[in-house]
Amino acid sequence: MYNNILYPTDGSSGANAAFEYALDLATNYDATLHILFVIDAEHIETGMTPRKQTGEDDRRVTGMMKRDEETAGAGSMSRNEDIAELLERRGHQLTDEIASRLIEEGCEATAVVEKGDPPRVITEYAETNDIDLITMGTHGRRGIKRRLIGSVTENVVRTSEVPVMTVRLDGDASKR
Repeated sequence: MYNNILYPTDGSSGANAAFEYALDLATNYDATLHILFVIDAEHIETGMTPRKQTGEDDRRVTGMMKRDEETAGAGSMSRNEDIAELLERRGHQLTDEIASRLIEEGCEATAVVEKGDPPRVITEYAETNDIDLITMGTHGRRGIKRRLIGSVTENVVRTSEVPVMTVRLDGDASKR
């Protein structure tokens, strides 16, 4: 029934709640589990820039970025490649860790990091990779954006041609 299962994750507790379900299904159906991390294009548009703290190798803090004469007063945010690189590195680290765990569990795994609008990237990935089921947590981001625009999961449920299984944050695969 399931040959390819997609588990989109952003590393949030909401996404993590869906992992055990995805793992259980992939194991039971001997399916490949695709782990997808999407670098939200909107999050690399910023007026903030990460910079290294003095004396520390990999720790970064965020601070205001001084605009040059060309961008001053333009009213637009700038695309920050440092943030894109940090998010991409985090995405690879997260998906590789999950894939390693899956391989230890005897499950075939594919780890993918892509950039773009998360709901669109998720649904397009599912359609182009013969995904039979998308397994997602119901909560990722919080705050006003979620209330005004709707969550990534809600958008995927509404637009996907592939069935979507949603898991509540308090979901627990061992209690089924």
